Formats: sequence, C-alpha cells, structure tokens
Amino acid sequence: MSLVEPGMKYYVNETLKQCHSFKEQYHNKIVNVSLGIGLTIIVLLVLTIKYKKKLTPKEKEAKNREKQHYILSKIKNYQDAKLKMSESLITGLPLMTDI
Repeated sequence: MSLVEPGMKYYVNETLKQCHSFKEQYHNKIVNVSLGIGLTIIVLLVLTIKYKKKLTPKEKEAKNREKQHYILSKIKNYQDAKLKMSESLITGLPLMTDI
C-alpha cells in the first residue's frame, strides 16, 4: 500500500530532475564566467608587465654602449696583463744589477 499516487510520484521526480539540471547549468555558468574573467585578468597583467619592461630605443642604445665599454675594458686589461707577463722574467726573480 502506497501513500502517494504513482502520477504524483512521477511528477515530483521529474520536477526534482529539472531543478537539478537548472542548478547544474547555473553553477556551470558561474564557474565559466569566473574562470573567463580570471583568465582575462591574468593575460592583461602579463601583457602589462611585459610592456612596461620593454626598453625604449635610447635605453637600448645606452645598454649596448655599456656592453661595448665593458668588453673593451676587459680586452685592455687582458692586453696589459699579457704585456706585463712578457716583460717579466721567466722565473719571476728580480734582476741583480747591484752585483
């Protein structure tokens, strides 16, 4: 013996299924919109940071000059050290000119 008519039981079950599918669609839309907004914010932040770090042509030229100056100074130091090595004796002992 059932306390609920079969037609009423079917109606309640179908109504609950529709409510469940509506709730799932609602949650899916919320998740999709929030993920879309989050992704957009991340992309905009990355692009903004990259744009701000980009050097202007004057800054690029100054940086290249600094590199060239550094390289030339290292070459000059190397040449000076090589010249000193070639001028010194093989043993590295001082000359005996007082004897």
